Amino acid sequence: MRILCLHGLGNNSEIMKHKISQILQRSDLSWELYYLQGNEICPPAPGSSKYPGPYFCYSRDFKASSMKLAHDLVHKTFNEQGPFDGVLGFSQGASVLLAYLLEQIAKSPSKPLPIQFAVFCSPVPPLATTSAYCQFVFGDLSPENQSRLRSSKDDQIDLLPDPARTTMSAIVGVLDEMEKVNRHSRKWFLDREPLEIPCGLRPEWYEARLRIPTLHVRAVDDSDVLKRCAFLAGSFCEPRERVIFEHTAGHDFPRLESERKQLAIAIEQIASAASSPRPKL
Repeated sequence: MRILCLHGLGNNSEIMKHKISQILQRSDLSWELYYLQGNEICPPAPGSSKYPGPYFCYSRDFKASSMKLAHDLVHKTFNEQGPFDGVLGFSQGASVLLAYLLEQIAKSPSKPLPIQFAVFCSPVPPLATTSAYCQFVFGDLSPENQSRLRSSKDDQIDLLPDPARTTMSAIVGVLDEMEKVNRHSRKWFLDREPLEIPCGLRPEWYEARLRIPTLHVRAVDDSDVLKRCAFLAGSFCEPRERVIFEHTAGHDFPRLESERKQLAIAIEQIASAASSPRPKL
C-alpha cells in the first residue's frame, strides 16, 4: 500500500513524517508513505518552530496561478513517483489534494482517478486554479462591488452578489486564521485585481464530486471557521463513501494515545473499503 502525503502550510515533510509515524506505529500496517514537500518557503506554523526548518507551503499568495503550480507539482509526483493507492493531506495539503482530485474529475469525468481512497485532515477550503472559474465568481462584479471586495470588510463583502458573496464569506475567516503563519492580513489577499484574489471552490457551482472512499479527520475543538472548512470539504465527497473521525487536538493530528490508535484503525478501514468490491453508485 502506497500513500502520497502532503503537509500543512508552515510545515515540512519531516514534521509530517514524525506526526504520521506517531499514528501508524500504533497499528500493524506496513505501508509505504511518500511525503511531498511544498514548493515555497514560508514562516513556521504555530508549534512547528520546535522542529528543524526550513518550512514550506504549496502556495503563499493563493492566487489561481500559484495553486496551478501546486497542482502541477502533485501531478508530476503521480507521474514520476506513482502509482499510489491513496492520499493523505493535512490543512493546506488536504485542500490541495482535494482540489487536484476534483479538477481531474472535472477535466475527464469518465477517467478513473489515480487513487482508490483519500484522507483529508483539517482541510482549509479548496481553491481554484483556472481563470475561467475565477471569472465566473468575480468577472461580473461592477466597479462598486470590486471596491467592496478590495475593502476586505465583512459588512462590504456581505453586500456582494453571488457567487462572489458566498465564496468570499467562506474564505475571509480562513485568511484571518492564516495570518499568524503567512504574516499577511486579509486585505493583502483581497486588495488585488479580481482574478488574482483567492477563489474558493463551492459545491453550489463546482459540480465535480469524489466517489471514492474518503476519511475526514477533524477536531471538535478547532475554531468555528476551520470546522466549517471541514464540512465544506466533505460536501464534495459522496456521502455513502464518506467517514468522519473526530479528535480533541485542535488544528493538528491527534495527541492522545487512544485517539491515535483509533485514527490508525480508521485509516486501515478506509483503505480496506477502497480495495473491496463496491456497488456502483
